[in-house]
This record gives sequence, structure tokens and C-alpha cells, in this order.
Amino acid sequence: MNSISEQEFIESAQLATLDLSDLVPQPHLPQSNLIQFFDRLRKAVINGRWRPNNALPSTEEFAYLTGLPVAQVQLALRLLNSQHWIRKASDGLYYITPRLDQPVGKLSSFSDMLKERGFTPASTWIERVITEPSLDEQWRLNLHTGEQVARLQRLRIADGIVIGYEVSAIPSRFLPDPGQVQDSLYAYFRSAQLEIAMAREEIDADYADEDMANWCNFDPQQPLLRLTRVSYLADETPLELSYSFFRSDYYHYVVQYRD
Repeated sequence: MNSISEQEFIESAQLATLDLSDLVPQPHLPQSNLIQFFDRLRKAVINGRWRPNNALPSTEEFAYLTGLPVAQVQLALRLLNSQHWIRKASDGLYYITPRLDQPVGKLSSFSDMLKERGFTPASTWIERVITEPSLDEQWRLNLHTGEQVARLQRLRIADGIVIGYEVSAIPSRFLPDPGQVQDSLYAYFRSAQLEIAMAREEIDADYADEDMANWCNFDPQQPLLRLTRVSYLADETPLELSYSFFRSDYYHYVVQYRD
């Protein structure tokens, strides 16, 4: 009679506790088993099935529990990896990344989006000052002559990984003391009863300049996604102008059109 090792016993017990039944392809559906599995796995990753420090099951575990060939599981994982939702670590297993799925047309807090995915958001402040506005800030914020702005520069961080750089300008009458802002500018707005009713956002490509590359540990001239957003109060008074620069592999915009 063959005996199993302690490690094999532990692994078999762990397999028994994994429930991946919702990822199993359904034979009555028209899509191929591979496409069904990939789509279900992608949704599970985005919806927080696995947390940042928890590895996804191994290729062999996925194959065993879903009945799919190992080769098909590998294809699905590679495709998800190419979309930057997961990363392959040195231990050969996959882990989720701090990629953000931002629907166009919905105002979302950076901190809230990261928390929903299980990451710990943080900011490293570079500057929080009251200063004279730039020409672009004067124009976009519709500032009066002589009016100053609170300018906030910070690094955007998820579980210790710098994924972006952000500069915000707020008319100083709305934020006379920039030091009042801790991790979340939106939290400050809520506490000050400043409710954003709408925003206009422009999206284009940019590169990391020398300062940004040094602050963020980006490669010089690394391609970035630049978001320029002006947020307004209900009476259309501009409240905030922000320039956000994100790693293009960790920020994802979704646009849905309806007739």
C-alpha cells in the first residue's frame, strides 16, 4: 500500500477547500471552454476574489478543479497577465496587481478604488503650499486677478508601489490650509461640505520627465497616461484642477456607449 507524504497530504487538503465552481465552463454555452474560463477568472480577479498578498491557485490547481487542460489554463493566465491584471512572481505563482478599472462618466476616489481591490492606498507628499497660480490654473479654475491656489503635489502609492504622480490646484478660498488634507482630498471636500457635482476630464499620453522619473522611480521617458480633470460644484464653480500621471499598465479606462 502506497503512503503519501505530509506535503502531499497538505496539498490535497488545500485543494479540497478551494471552491472554483463558478469558474468551471458550462457545456450549454456557445463560447469555448477557454473563453468562458478566461472571462470568469478575469471578473473574479477584478471583483476582489484574491487579495494582494494571496497567490492565485497554481496552473495545475486551476486545471484540476475546473477540468480544463493545463495548456488552456496557461493561455488564460498569460492573457490576463498581458492585460496587467495579474503578475507572475519569482515563485512561479500569479498575484493581482494594483491596476484600476476607471469607467468614464463616473467620479471615483483613487483611494476608494484601491481599497475595493484590497490594496492599501497611500500618498507621499512632495509639496502642499499656497502659491500663485499658473496661467493654465487661472484659466481652468476661472480665477480672479490676485487669487491664489492651494497646490498639492504627491506620489500615488499602492502597497508600497508608486503607480502615479498627481498635482492638484484648488482655489485657496476653498482650501486655505493645504496641511488639512491627509491621504484623501475627497475626504477633505466631504468634511468641508464641498460636493463635486460634475467634472470634465481630458486623457492623453505623456512621458516621465527627469523630476518625475526620480520621484516615482520610473524610467526616464517612460510612457504615462495623463489625466487632466476639472471638478465643479453644483453651481458650476470650479473646485479643483488635477493633473494625474499614471503608469499605463496600471490604469485602465473603460468607455461604454449607448444610443
